Amino acid sequence: MRQRFQRGAKPVFHAARAIGDAAKLSMVAAEKCDDAISLSERIRLQYNRVALMERHIEISANLENNITDVVGLGLNAMDTICIVPRFPEPKGKIQMHDVRVEPGGQVATALATCTRLGLKARYIGCIGNDDWGRAQLASLRAEGLEVHLREVEGASSQIAIILLEEGVGERTILWRRDPRLAYPVEQLRRETIVNSRILHLDGCDSAAALQAARWAREAGIPVVVDIDEVYDDSTHELLSLVDYLIASSDFAEDPRELADRYGCPVVGITRGAEGALFVHRRRLIQSSAFRVPVLDTTGAGDVFHGGFIYGLLQNWPLEDVIRFSHAVAAMKCMHIGARRGIPTLAEVREFLRRSG
Repeated sequence: MRQRFQRGAKPVFHAARAIGDAAKLSMVAAEKCDDAISLSERIRLQYNRVALMERHIEISANLENNITDVVGLGLNAMDTICIVPRFPEPKGKIQMHDVRVEPGGQVATALATCTRLGLKARYIGCIGNDDWGRAQLASLRAEGLEVHLREVEGASSQIAIILLEEGVGERTILWRRDPRLAYPVEQLRRETIVNSRILHLDGCDSAAALQAARWAREAGIPVVVDIDEVYDDSTHELLSLVDYLIASSDFAEDPRELADRYGCPVVGITRGAEGALFVHRRRLIQSSAFRVPVLDTTGAGDVFHGGFIYGLLQNWPLEDVIRFSHAVAAMKCMHIGARRGIPTLAEVREFLRRSG
């Protein structure tokens, strides 16, 4: 961050120096009154040079500020994680061992993973005008995301109640999203989508997601999607615009069927502890998950997507991208909460080194 700031500040410093030099020009001219060029002409040229430099800096700054590694449009949520010794029986009662409130949400967590790994990320989504929404906004800013959040007056922010079985790490999720939180397609701005290197979606905000994917396709920007359900008829059109379709095993079992149906170059099915199954232009790739002590699988798939996006932007071979994604997700699973265990790049490298 500091290096990026210094790189951005240096040209401005030079521009200020040039303006200062222009102010001193009359003194220089007085000492060189026998020069062929007149004082007024030298001042005019000097200020023209400064104006040109400032314009160049303005253009460079706009590019630096607007171009980001990944932009994401989709879900954010606040999770209330209830840690129980076992899942309760119907009509039963059970005492919780602990309760934690943690930020989550598919796209928001994937982008938080990207920033932890060192990428620049832009998040687009909605929150309600309530304490949950303000907590979500604070969590996104704390991750260093560029945030484009629409606050919906009168709507409740998305929440989830997660029952986490202690000692097993598997969870059952109850969630609710106010329909008014759907991002309006008319408020989506093309420049926030195309000024990026990758677009990440979850398909939830159907109309906006479809428009974003169309813009990305027109601009030649790869589209990654994390899909676990068909939201409406437009979901099928959306998936036909996707380059990297990664679904949960609840959505499909065979990635080849999805590849045939939607024509995506790369399709993957994440299967939790059983790893993942990918197909790349008819070539099947089966990968294993890392064996780690699991405390909580909440957000593991979202984190996998964040690691996958990072690997894509490094231009790694697909097998390496998948292995890296497994590592990032495994490290998250050793902590409670969707985002609390997301590792840094240095931590992932060390994990991979120790894992051989």
